[in-house]
This record gives sequence, C-alpha cells and structure tokens, in this order.
Amino acid sequence: MPDALLVRVQDTRLALPLSGEQTIAEVGPLAPLPHGEPLLRGLTTLQGRAVPLLDLAPLLGHPATTARLMVLTSLEGERVALLVDEVYGVSSVPTPPPGSSLLLDVPGGPLLNPAALARDLRDHLG
Repeated sequence: MPDALLVRVQDTRLALPLSGEQTIAEVGPLAPLPHGEPLLRGLTTLQGRAVPLLDLAPLLGHPATTARLMVLTSLEGERVALLVDEVYGVSSVPTPPPGSSLLLDVPGGPLLNPAALARDLRDHLG
C-alpha cells in the first residue's frame, strides 16, 4: 500500500497520496488571479517557483478556508500547493481504483483521489 499524508481541511480529515517529494510550508504572499475561482486562490512562490495555490474546501462543501499551511505536491505531473489547516503525519492507504470518485473511504479519513481532483479542477477552472 502506498503512503499518504494525513491532513485536515476545515472539519474534514483527508489522506493525500504521496507522490514524489512533498513540502509543508506556511502560506506566504499570494498573487491573485483575475476572475479567480474560490478553488484557485492565486499563485504563491515555493522553492523558487510560482505554483497555483488551491483551496480544497469548496470541493468538500465548505466555504473558503483561512488556513495558513500549504502542502506542495504533484498533481498529474504539475506542481501545486494545497491549503490545509493541520498536518497529522503519514499512513499507508489503498491505491484508488481508476475512475473512482474524489474521496474514497479509508481508515484515518477520506483518501483524496489525485486523478479525480485533477478532473474536478479542469471542470471548475475550464
């Protein structure tokens, strides 16, 4: 079973599949994007690169978060930062089956399916 980073987004505990190297950092200055969706908070700089900062709360049925932590990760080969309220640690989780939904029930909290997240982001952001 692959490993996942256990995090909290508002009152939802999530397992984020680990893909390569993840970095946890405090949210710094943001460059807002014109006509930005609540899901896409803007661009932030991390490790010398501009990356999109995504707020998963709207996808989970919550209002936009005021989280001050972000996890830099890879989503279908693209570097993105995800806003999180808290990081708990690492745990082993099952691999999401192809074509599965955004969230899968696993011990420790729902498992975020990266392929479904990428699909939902494309749908929301055009």
